[in-house]
Amino acid sequence: MTSAPSPANKMSASSEPELAALAGFVSGYRVDPDDSRLRERLRTTMLDWASALIAGTGHSLFPAYRTAILRPGESGPCHALIDGSRRPLTSAAAYHAAVSHFWEVDDAHRDSTSHPGITVIPAVLALADARNLPAPTVAAAIVAGFETILRVGSHLGAAHYRINHSTATAGALGAAAGAARAIGLDREQTLWALGHAGTQAAGLWAFLDDGAADAKAFHAASAVRNGLDATLLAEAGIKGAARVLEGPRGMRASWHLDDRDSNWLTPGDEEMIHTVTVKGWPVCGQMHSALDCAAQLAKASPDFAASDCPVTVALPQSALAIASVSDPKTVAEAKFSTAFCIAATLMGKPPSLTGLTDALVSDPAVRKRASEIRLEEDAEFTARFPKERPARVTLNTARGEISETRAFRRGDPEAPWSDADMDRRTADVLKLTTLPTDFAGLIAWSEGLAGLKRDWKAASLFDLVSSADMPSQTGNDAKALEVSIS
Repeated sequence: MTSAPSPANKMSASSEPELAALAGFVSGYRVDPDDSRLRERLRTTMLDWASALIAGTGHSLFPAYRTAILRPGESGPCHALIDGSRRPLTSAAAYHAAVSHFWEVDDAHRDSTSHPGITVIPAVLALADARNLPAPTVAAAIVAGFETILRVGSHLGAAHYRINHSTATAGALGAAAGAARAIGLDREQTLWALGHAGTQAAGLWAFLDDGAADAKAFHAASAVRNGLDATLLAEAGIKGAARVLEGPRGMRASWHLDDRDSNWLTPGDEEMIHTVTVKGWPVCGQMHSALDCAAQLAKASPDFAASDCPVTVALPQSALAIASVSDPKTVAEAKFSTAFCIAATLMGKPPSLTGLTDALVSDPAVRKRASEIRLEEDAEFTARFPKERPARVTLNTARGEISETRAFRRGDPEAPWSDADMDRRTADVLKLTTLPTDFAGLIAWSEGLAGLKRDWKAASLFDLVSSADMPSQTGNDAKALEVSIS
């Protein structure tokens, strides 16, 4: 993995496209069945995403997104969780992408500032469902898709992330890469698919500026839909823009990005999926280190933490730009409010996987404490971002300062979850829905993919969740959609 930035390579018209090496990696990638470390990572990855998907059915946004994405009268080859019918490939994949992002419990990545799982896995699993793909193919496609979103997102960098949501932009290419590997496109066709995806890649943070945080999950859905459509175009023989990244009217030119580190675009000796973070908090990943600090202070100094002493939170500039909502009115907005989440944690009411609720958001004591917390940029932390996610929380007590500092987050590659911890985390995430879930079956399904089992089926996931208490999309749901369209 490249770590030190360097100026972008200037390529002539006759040189290889900058995405060529990545396309070659994607088209030729195979999972080594003897790589136990990779199998372990795949187990964690599948549990992380699948539990987030199932949990999404318990979120208040679920009915609206289901109605908007799974449209009446559409049918196709793919299962849709809790829908009871078969749906078109892109609709099912986009739906699963959005639903798995509702609670913000899905994975994250430091250098690319993206959520890779929600863009890659729904695209690959939809194809696996539709075409009955075997576990080795699906596993390779997921790793290849992760490699692409993480490398492209890291290449685009923090300057891109300040305005654009990397999950939506780099995510479109990640979804395309995963899909291309799943259906066996060659190097040239994969490059076309990446080109098609790049021309459609979009996603602005504007929804945060206008108090529309509920729209965030749509970015994942769009990335998956665009990536799948891009790959199907390439499969049909439609040539794509090979130089979509560096061309004079390409992605970097459009986003005014100069001197990007093109070394990020060349795969190395280790798969990038190993560098992904599995989140410990259901909020924006920019504040996780600070929350880990606050949790430690609440544990070590509970009296001071729960008091009304002044609190200062030092963060990188990017965290302040994304996660500084000052007066959250909803759970969705609270996920981007560092002050609120720190206040709740210090007061013994942490926004945990099951603790971030409407009742917490409306808690007057927490809201008052949040209004008094000071957020500030630490220039050194900004310089260390995104390689690290540093944060410092300081309690200014009558006896002096009590401070806690973190460079990394719980669940980062430097502090990974054990199998036992991951199983407990999965159980906690599943508490976010009331639908009965076969927990042992979910573990076995994830391990089956990771173990490249011959009898593994993508569609088996949908048999693990009981939909007896969930109405199908008929009747009033369909009528409501028809009214809105007319």
